[in-house]
Amino acid sequence: MEMQPQEEPQPMPMQYEQQPPPVYMEQPKMPLQGILAQVNLSVLKEPRGFIKILEFVFSICAFATVTSFYSYFTLEVKCNPLDEKPQETFTGEIVYPFQSDRTRDTFSACETSDWNLHVEGDFSSDARFFVAVGVLAFLYVLVALGLYCFFNALYENNDLVPIGDFALHVIFAILWFAASCAWANSLTGLRNATEFDNIKKYNDVCKKLPCLKVTEPHFGQLISSVIFGFLNVFIWTSNLWFLYKETRFYKDRKAGEATDTTN
Repeated sequence: MEMQPQEEPQPMPMQYEQQPPPVYMEQPKMPLQGILAQVNLSVLKEPRGFIKILEFVFSICAFATVTSFYSYFTLEVKCNPLDEKPQETFTGEIVYPFQSDRTRDTFSACETSDWNLHVEGDFSSDARFFVAVGVLAFLYVLVALGLYCFFNALYENNDLVPIGDFALHVIFAILWFAASCAWANSLTGLRNATEFDNIKKYNDVCKKLPCLKVTEPHFGQLISSVIFGFLNVFIWTSNLWFLYKETRFYKDRKAGEATDTTN
């Protein structure tokens, strides 16, 4: 029997001989990925960026110490003047917005149910003004930090953006000074109004019955808020020089000085 010659095996076709190689297209970046790719945190090491962080912290400290304030005073009343021991206790609260003359806390004591205990004076307008400046400054710093870190190219290439940043800093420095002075004056009035002699003077219960001082309100937290307010004045004013150096006015002046030196 004759042997049939075996056919030589055909080589396997290459992968791309049957079909063209796939084209690997770069996937489009999501908008958020594009923004994150442009994050520039190095600006926070510069004076204008670092001082912005200080403005952020001290703005929060200024308005938070006012809005979170709570204190109280306590009086003891003798229903019977001949009795050595006090028979009733009254407590008055002091809280933001310090609209004291509109607060009427009613107590029952000594067989009378309509005693009013309050503090004379309305200190709410200056307190709210101070808090409003702090909140607006806090929000502005957030926007400015976002601009520095995510859109720094816009800040460097658009002459109006650094000028606007500088102008807003001037406005906030003035607002901080006005609000801090106003709030410091109102705090002095609030402290005077809550002194024991003034409380006795303006409350009927102490006019008709003997009153004894038990506790006085403590204003250390509010005093710190005034300090934070004036610290903000200093910080926002100090940053003006570094922001001015980013404007075209400073750059044009330096360029002119360099040209004069060359000539």
